Amino acid sequence: MKKGMKLGLVMLLVALLTLMAACGNTSGSSAPASTTPASAAPAETAAEQPKESAKMQFISIATASMGGSYYPIGVGMADVFQKCISNIEPKVEVTGGATENPKLVGAGDSDIGITNANLAYAAYEGSGIFQGNQYADLRMMFGGVAPGTIHMVVKGDSAIKTYADLKGKKVAVGPQGGGGLSLLPDLFAIYDFTMEDIKANYMSYDEGVQALIDGHVDAAFIQAPHPAPAIKNIQGSNVAFRLLELDEAERAPFLAKYPYYNPVDIPKDVYGTDHDIKTIGSSNVVVINANVDEELVYQMTKAVFENLEDIYVVHPSAASIKLDTAVNEMIPMHPGAMRYFKEAGAAGAK
Repeated sequence: MKKGMKLGLVMLLVALLTLMAACGNTSGSSAPASTTPASAAPAETAAEQPKESAKMQFISIATASMGGSYYPIGVGMADVFQKCISNIEPKVEVTGGATENPKLVGAGDSDIGITNANLAYAAYEGSGIFQGNQYADLRMMFGGVAPGTIHMVVKGDSAIKTYADLKGKKVAVGPQGGGGLSLLPDLFAIYDFTMEDIKANYMSYDEGVQALIDGHVDAAFIQAPHPAPAIKNIQGSNVAFRLLELDEAERAPFLAKYPYYNPVDIPKDVYGTDHDIKTIGSSNVVVINANVDEELVYQMTKAVFENLEDIYVVHPSAASIKLDTAVNEMIPMHPGAMRYFKEAGAAGAK
């Protein structure tokens, strides 16, 4: 195992060990039975127990590889579910990530999944990369999870000044199957060209930026919350770089056409640019299958949002999960989740 991955897993383990505090004010919640020996229960409490335990509910959470943000967020969710809800057995699944998860959840192969907002929308509608494969059982559990900011980086002396100039150029577009690949066709359409009009190189974001530094590609695409480590790598090198922008005349109609994207202005101090960079992003969301029991979804949503501090410690990007951005009706909300958000007075809940 690589040193970096070992360190990451150690940090995740340390973070999860901090979640041992009692569950937040989640009504009807309890710690997992395994945390309290049966012999330790007072006699009168034992007498009050029902003769048969409630049926165990198994919940699978589709995430991604262990090296990203989806997996630790899934682990954090599973932990608060187990601490706050009786008779639940959550399982965190390592998957192909943002592109695969809507399929898994929509088909009922997983119960919960984390994905990009644009992919959730496309899977529910049966459009884009999901053309001809509509996942009508996909529902929103909550939104507002770490926006994936769009970065397109070129060298400082590059003749590429706008996205239009990418036509015919070698572009590192991220890994094959990556969630950002569903966004690029929408973006390129502003300038009347397609993925076929560039020379796409499929590689990780870090590899793409290194290929740019080495002169093997003309531009590198990264979709990640800012500051993106891959961009910080080129910032720390001796290679001057620029980030391509969308001017407001291009961005406004784009956002009107695609409601699952959002405007993002990267402050100039993030990467040492001479002005704020106008771009777009697609937030991550948590989706759930429509057939998951409404009461259970209510309890799981309640567990997450009444124990956010426990979720925040598992990964920095989890800090974006907030009640005021949780309701997202881009696709239908699950009624169990919406019931909690109404009670909690979340913005947009109705």
